[in-house]
This record gives sequence, C-alpha cells and structure tokens, in this order.
Amino acid sequence: MILLLFVVLALTSFKFSDALLGIGSFQTINVHGSLTCDGKPAKDVLVKLYDVNKIIPDNLLGEIKSNSSGKFAIKGEINDITKMDPKVNIYTDCHVGVLRCTKKVEIKVPHSSINTGESFDIGSIELATTYPGESHDCIH
Repeated sequence: MILLLFVVLALTSFKFSDALLGIGSFQTINVHGSLTCDGKPAKDVLVKLYDVNKIIPDNLLGEIKSNSSGKFAIKGEINDITKMDPKVNIYTDCHVGVLRCTKKVEIKVPHSSINTGESFDIGSIELATTYPGESHDCIH
C-alpha cells in the first residue's frame, strides 16, 4: 500500500510521460482570443492552458494575462504518451461579488487544433455572461 502511494505521488510530481522515461510524442497547441466585461476590454485577466488528465492532476502548459485590449495568445507543449486533451481556464473578477472567489470559465479546445501550427481562436468571450459549468476558484 505504501509503495502504491509512493508511485502515485511520484507520478503527480512529473508529467506522466516523463515518469515513463520520456516515452511519448511531442505535442503543441496555440490558442488566442479576446475577453470583454460589459462590452469593454478585460485587461489583466488570468488565462491558463492545461492538458487534462484522468488519473493524475492536469498539466499546466502555460499561463498569461490578457493585454489592455483584452486579447491573449498562449502556447503550450508537452511530451506525452496519450493524446493531449487541451482546455483553457479563464479566471475573472467580472461581476463577482466582494465576498466571492474569482469566477472560472473553462473552454475545451478541440483535438483537431493540436500540432497544426495554427492558433485556435476561441473568439470573443463576454465575461459578464454566465456560462454552463462555470465555477468559482479561490486558489488558482
């Protein structure tokens, strides 16, 4: 039991493929978009790009803040034995009450955008809107 716990902890400390001696394939993803709050550019909004995992914690591939025009562009890469499952998390204070944690909007990125060399456009996201599955995140 202790050995199993040690193995699980070791795997969560490294990317899964790195724990398996580098077996896997190199994968890249590029994503860009524009963020607004009440129709105005949402600057300094935190955007994180992840590779979703089923057993171990998700791999953070990159993070950036939106610029003064509300735009962002983020790139991520990983060497993994499984196909990348990318998502973008957007953390915003747009229409969040004083006593609530930051609103988190999650956007899945299609697998067809992996390794294309092109940037996937998530479009313009109005952060004042309530999205299905959105949550609040105090620790991100």
